[in-house]
Amino acid sequence: MKICFITLGDIKSIATMKRALGMANPLQSMGWEVSIIAQDTEENRNRIAIECNEQIQVYYYKECGLKEEVQIKTSLVNQIAPDFVYFCSFSFRNRIIKSKLSAKPKILIEHSELASGIPDNKGLKKYALLLLEYFSARYADGLLCASRYLEREYHKRAAQVMKKKLPILYSPYAFNNDVIDAPKIKLQELQETYKNNTVLIYMGTMTRNYGLFTMLQAVEQVIKERPDVKLLLLGRGRHLEEAKAYVQEHRLENHVVFGGYTPENELSSYFERADAFISPLNDTVQDWARCPSKIYMYIPFHKPIFTSKIGEPKEIFGNDGHYFDTTQPAGLAKLIADLANGRLQHTDINIDEHSWHRRAADLTNWVSRVYAVQFKPAAREVYS
Repeated sequence: MKICFITLGDIKSIATMKRALGMANPLQSMGWEVSIIAQDTEENRNRIAIECNEQIQVYYYKECGLKEEVQIKTSLVNQIAPDFVYFCSFSFRNRIIKSKLSAKPKILIEHSELASGIPDNKGLKKYALLLLEYFSARYADGLLCASRYLEREYHKRAAQVMKKKLPILYSPYAFNNDVIDAPKIKLQELQETYKNNTVLIYMGTMTRNYGLFTMLQAVEQVIKERPDVKLLLLGRGRHLEEAKAYVQEHRLENHVVFGGYTPENELSSYFERADAFISPLNDTVQDWARCPSKIYMYIPFHKPIFTSKIGEPKEIFGNDGHYFDTTQPAGLAKLIADLANGRLQHTDINIDEHSWHRRAADLTNWVSRVYAVQFKPAAREVYS
């Protein structure tokens, strides 16, 4: 069986390519012929070189206009002739013209967020996104949903567009062994720099709605008791300068570090040095629907993850998670203080359930069952 992942943009700004990179090698080991269509950028080439073996076929396209990109992707699919086309996201730009295909592959579409539920998407844009979401259920032969919320939502939407029996697989993000096993090239430096500190790491977009100022306020509270606390903020975003101004105004320069974009080959060093990770979520449709991919990157490091009892964290940790309300900085401050004082109860989970190998096995089993596809015995042994 041949599967072709169709991706969009640069992985620096559009993270949906992570699934294609994470699942490519496991799927290939299970008997699939795997190809990836990706935009030709330096970061995409670097990540693909790191995460994909030589048997994965990669087809690069240059940045271009919407119409041309759709045409290029359609042409490449005809060239590859896959049995399954997998869209890592579905948009006006990331699609193909089915009527121009020489063969009829099964179309699989992944949903990892509910764009129409994001408050910043308003007016005509919101309705256009909503239309696209419903159209995806008509366009696809199967859907993969990265959160339970999306799974439930698209079962309802499929029924509303007269496709009640549309196959849907629940498939969250996962961790990549390449991040865990990568050489810890910066670990010694970090250990020396933060030798006597309790280190907390947040990696992601620097915006208010992702809990940026909740974290700053929590640190402001906890350092009165534990001045050794350091918060490392790794990433960029529209409220970054506002956050820096807050840190300066409240004299938190010795406790908050703005690390900016962190290269992939340094992540394992930061994660190894961390004492805990922070992944804030809000009680909104946007956050119930989305799958916070960073949490899965943190899981294999066996460190506490301070998050919210919302959506996928609730699925992962159940009642045993380290939760806080993003509207209440004091709750996060207490978790940090408990960690620094050695009072935090350890929570462990089975990391094998959250690997890309597991997700690839789930996809392979699902395809085999739903589409009556037979894989060779050697492949079945890998994912049984």
